[in-house]
Amino acid sequence: MTDVRALIDDHARAVEQDVISWRHTLHEHPELPNREEKTAAMVARHLTGLGFDTVRTGVAGHGVIGVLHGGDGDRVMGLRADMDALPVKELQDVPFRSTVVDEDYPDGPFPVAHMCGHDVHTAVLMGAASVLAGLREHLPGTVKMIFQPAEEGPPITEDGGADLMVRDGALENPRPDMMFVLHTSPFPAGMLNYSAGHALASSDYLSIRVEGQGVHGSTPWMGKDPMPVAAEIITALGQVYRQVPANDAMTISIGKVVDSGRFNVIGDGVELIGTIRVLQDEILDDVHARVDRIASHVAAAHGLTATTTFRQHVPSVHNDPAWLDRILPTARRVMGDKHVQPSPPTLGYDDASLFVNPVGGAYMLLGGQDTEVADGRLQPVDGGRGLWPNHNPHFYFDDGVLVDGVRLHSHVTYDFLTGAI
Repeated sequence: MTDVRALIDDHARAVEQDVISWRHTLHEHPELPNREEKTAAMVARHLTGLGFDTVRTGVAGHGVIGVLHGGDGDRVMGLRADMDALPVKELQDVPFRSTVVDEDYPDGPFPVAHMCGHDVHTAVLMGAASVLAGLREHLPGTVKMIFQPAEEGPPITEDGGADLMVRDGALENPRPDMMFVLHTSPFPAGMLNYSAGHALASSDYLSIRVEGQGVHGSTPWMGKDPMPVAAEIITALGQVYRQVPANDAMTISIGKVVDSGRFNVIGDGVELIGTIRVLQDEILDDVHARVDRIASHVAAAHGLTATTTFRQHVPSVHNDPAWLDRILPTARRVMGDKHVQPSPPTLGYDDASLFVNPVGGAYMLLGGQDTEVADGRLQPVDGGRGLWPNHNPHFYFDDGVLVDGVRLHSHVTYDFLTGAI
């Protein structure tokens, strides 16, 4: 009798150097959300070359969906990788470091780099495609691979991401019976972490527009200066933390201030752009109301107006404990018991929730840094490359862990299709 699990490991090791090479290529040539044209073309060529039965391109912009039919079996396994990069200048000194600048992106130009590990996600899932296609005669069912654009959020004037993929039919024809998603993290290299229940936060794009009256910088009393009001709103938003129960994890961050003035001109308005994160979706409406009230009342106190807008809502990722109970034995067999650990939920977000939540399955974190967990805290290892979180310009991920991601995708898929999960 053929030991398919041993074959999976053999095939994964055989493709490891290809996966590393793909990752380096993707890392060196990153593309921003809704601009993943070359990345998508690379993925589509690979899936087509492997003989996938269906390779659908142009889904939600540059999304790619590949369907691989194995032998007899009704189950459909769904796997997802995001492909987009961030408008961040990379500060890691590696041979495949990104020096890309997107001159034409809205509100740009921006430096572009894979500082959230989506190059890893894409290369690893391409590797799993190679493994599973090579063993398709042993797969009693169907594999559906979803390569998603714009996970980091499309430009505010554009549509995109998982929401648009779902509306474009990504979860239909065939509909997956389970979704499995891996994401890079600064946890120790080779560590797999998971959270039961709400694993990641619900997220909203926040815009607060303060309307004033422009005037010469030397005579602010002759106009209505929106800048001090905007600054006061930023400070006042900190009071929301005192109005929401402390055990309801929540954060509000203003990441960008857009003004129409200059050094000697007080502009007509200021826009505050940021994000709201809550771990429990049930409190989001209440947080919205508090933010809107603070902004409008602070502005009114100074004779100005403020308009609050919430966009690009992403629900929290939910790991059903029953699904985790089914998946963890496979994860522990692949990674080793001590390398699979629970971790607290975070206020990061991922629109993979739109795939995992309605279908079922799991979202897990794959560690790839020189770190350790000591006394319950993540910290850098002496003499290593440091602890650098996702979205930091120093973020890195160890190439030696990529094969673990290939194996996880492949083993979880095989075990689900054969009924072991």
